[in-house]
Amino acid sequence: MVRGTTRRGRFVVVLALVALSMQFLLSAPSSAQAVVERGFANAAGTRDYYLHVPPGDPAGKPLMIYLHGCTDPWRQLADTGFSLTRIADELGFVLAYPIQTEAANDRYCWNWFDPANQARGQGESSIIADLTAALIGEFGLDRSRVYVGGYSAGGAMSTVLAATYPDLYAAIAPMAGGPYQLDPQTFRADLSGASIVAAMGERARPVPGFFLQDLLDQTSLYPIGRTNLVQWLGVYRLASDLAVLAVPSTVTTSTDPVPTTIERYDAGGCVLAEFRTPIGPDHIGGGLLMQSERGLGLQRELMNFLLAHRLGGPRQACG
Repeated sequence: MVRGTTRRGRFVVVLALVALSMQFLLSAPSSAQAVVERGFANAAGTRDYYLHVPPGDPAGKPLMIYLHGCTDPWRQLADTGFSLTRIADELGFVLAYPIQTEAANDRYCWNWFDPANQARGQGESSIIADLTAALIGEFGLDRSRVYVGGYSAGGAMSTVLAATYPDLYAAIAPMAGGPYQLDPQTFRADLSGASIVAAMGERARPVPGFFLQDLLDQTSLYPIGRTNLVQWLGVYRLASDLAVLAVPSTVTTSTDPVPTTIERYDAGGCVLAEFRTPIGPDHIGGGLLMQSERGLGLQRELMNFLLAHRLGGPRQACG
């Protein structure tokens, strides 16, 4: 999502307008939890981030990195009251929100589509990964329980981070995002998962994922979310010795907070993936569910999925 081609530009404008409209749909936060704003820099650049540490000694606690979507992330996060901080206090994990800069993308989107950010040790992915490592070291966090997830552009960047740092993140939540190396002009992507396994190199492992894609999303289209899942199912087969089926192990439904179909993909005693299809919230509503009080139950289920996974070694899904 960068300036240049007309088609790509239209795609970014839609994302930006959708994210912007979220600000007007949200009421003022009722009880925002304590967050502090800090800065981080490495050779690839500098980013600010919000940090929330739950009460008590943080040593040995898990870490969640949450990546925002496009448009004014300071207001986007603050206006929702940092609702995920409530789950952080309840379940006991440290929470960080890295912030994209206008200089890097004039609509504050994470540049997940740019090849400069899709390889280990360079670009925005390295900034987020190095920040993650710095927080682990600073607070003595549990290295086996480190996670990254996000919505829209943040969801797509979560897939990039899993592809480039599978030895850092135990599980991911690429929600309303897209597959690795998706071409924003043609919307083509590798369905086999081979591109991710190649990026992982000798560290290749099946990284479990929590996927969410609204059926009526008019920005991040539903087929894009399904493609993301198909790509990861391919990774699970190529990067492990597991017998991973193309169909879910179980399918259930929920009405909280909206009607949702929940697919689970299990193999070898490990829950590899959960794919949720809410019906109706569209892109704006999906973002609200992940960032506001109305979606606290869903946020709790997201984190319960992630926290159930520990970092495995090469070719290991669950540690």
